[in-house]
Amino acid sequence: MAGLLARIGGSGRGLEYRVFEAYAQVAGAMLAARSTPDAFRDGTLTVRTPSAALAHEITLLRAELVTRLADVLGPGLVRDIRTRVSGAASSARPAR
Repeated sequence: MAGLLARIGGSGRGLEYRVFEAYAQVAGAMLAARSTPDAFRDGTLTVRTPSAALAHEITLLRAELVTRLADVLGPGLVRDIRTRVSGAASSARPAR
């Protein structure tokens, strides 16, 4: 697994950044503008949203989003998406 992670963008913050960028790419303009990837740990991407309604929508789209992420990042890297309602979502990304 370590070799795979090195080929696709490393581990730790580098891998997290790649997953965050891939989410912005596959989520579509509306979701990407209104939700923010917040953490990536143990195959689970946590996405912050400003409302429970949007969190619910992302939950309903979870399987489709995971499939799209697999198309971009490779299968099995992102296995689940969870949401967290937390005020206004921002476009903050980890520093390069």
